[in-house]
Amino acid sequence: KMQADAGADALMLFESWAEGLPEDAFDRWVIGPTARLVQRVRALGVKQPIIGFPRGAGMLVLDYAERTGVNAVGLDTAIPLKRISAALPKGMPVQGNLDPMRLVAGGPGLETRVHEIIASLKDRPHIFNLGHGVTPEVPISNVEAVLKAIRAS
Repeated sequence: KMQADAGADALMLFESWAEGLPEDAFDRWVIGPTARLVQRVRALGVKQPIIGFPRGAGMLVLDYAERTGVNAVGLDTAIPLKRISAALPKGMPVQGNLDPMRLVAGGPGLETRVHEIIASLKDRPHIFNLGHGVTPEVPISNVEAVLKAIRAS
């Protein structure tokens, strides 16, 4: 609530331990708690969109998107973009999913991957981002190259 009151445009919920959970455990430990948290935040009067990021959830992100009440989902680097985009509710925004190691490595493959991600998600609202966090060794020039490629798309 404090972030919303301070003027945040959106809020993000991270579930870094979703990876590898079987479906029943994913329901119990990820979907249920996230849905309750979203309900509580909304009960406090928060209107900002909520982005949920169940890292490593794979195709279970579909259930997450439909059952938690989040307004958008973050996609990690392992999600098959075209398949997940076709299966998610129409119009649901997504965020992601450039591999952070590709950002570290740079080179011509970086720009190619940026364009592939954008093309794969062209039919829905998309917030370009990494599929996980930025590592300290990322050269600023690689970040600049990504921004240039995004703006050129």
